[in-house]
Amino acid sequence: MRSVRRQLPAWLAWGGALALSALMAGEARAAAYAYSYQQLSNFGFSGANIGTLTTSTSTSAVQGSGAIPSGVDGDVQPLDAREAYVGNAPVPAQNLFTPPVGQVNPDYTRGDVLIAVAPSFTISNVAEGYLTPPGTGNSSGQWSVSAPITLTASGTVVLSFNFTNALQVVLTDGPGLASASYEFGYTIVGPGSTLAFTSSPTVVNNGISLVAPGSQSQPTSSGTLTITSGTLAAGTYTATITGSEKIFLSQTAVIPEPASVIMLGSGLALSLGCTLLRGRKPLANA
Repeated sequence: MRSVRRQLPAWLAWGGALALSALMAGEARAAAYAYSYQQLSNFGFSGANIGTLTTSTSTSAVQGSGAIPSGVDGDVQPLDAREAYVGNAPVPAQNLFTPPVGQVNPDYTRGDVLIAVAPSFTISNVAEGYLTPPGTGNSSGQWSVSAPITLTASGTVVLSFNFTNALQVVLTDGPGLASASYEFGYTIVGPGSTLAFTSSPTVVNNGISLVAPGSQSQPTSSGTLTITSGTLAAGTYTATITGSEKIFLSQTAVIPEPASVIMLGSGLALSLGCTLLRGRKPLANA
């Protein structure tokens, strides 16, 4: 019996190694990816006199509790906010709004915003992230543009611009969550901060998400949007346009697949059988 006891530590070590290998294999396949992009350009107002545009931008990139690496890097600057990025190399270049990082080198999140005034007024915004379990990650790019508008007589104000949008989410294993969205808002406020008009067209407001393994995307779409206010009385108003790109990722430790569990059980049973057979010989010669 002492011979059997001497074999048990080796059996336990082998079983533990198999269990760890199964778990690591399951986690290696699990990942969540999200990408959101929007560009707006060629802004034009008609029906009113437009004053000087005031702009503000902000970006943020955050890895939530439990994720590695973790931290916050964000800036608020006029026109061009420095890209906020948290994660592994390679760090994408400033003002690069296509997915330059993609589904490589997890974990990371990033957000970037650029407001350009030449050759035409253009706003570019992106949020992107890639995460393996366990943990959460989120990032966003946010911007705001406002200007005084003056109507010399009652009438409507027409805003037009071009847009380009794209969304993508991927979840390679569950449980988890991958979501991406972009948002747009347009308001006209009168004296005393009275809301005179508001609009959030669906063509520039959208989001997609996954909670089960798979992929979903909104291919790059583009077009021209025209927004016409209701009739406004003569006077001075403030027109404000806001937007943001957001992604959110969540991954928990993956439970081994049934096949892995069966394989593990078979390995443990074989290991135990071999151990017992090796343990019989000393007993027979005793």
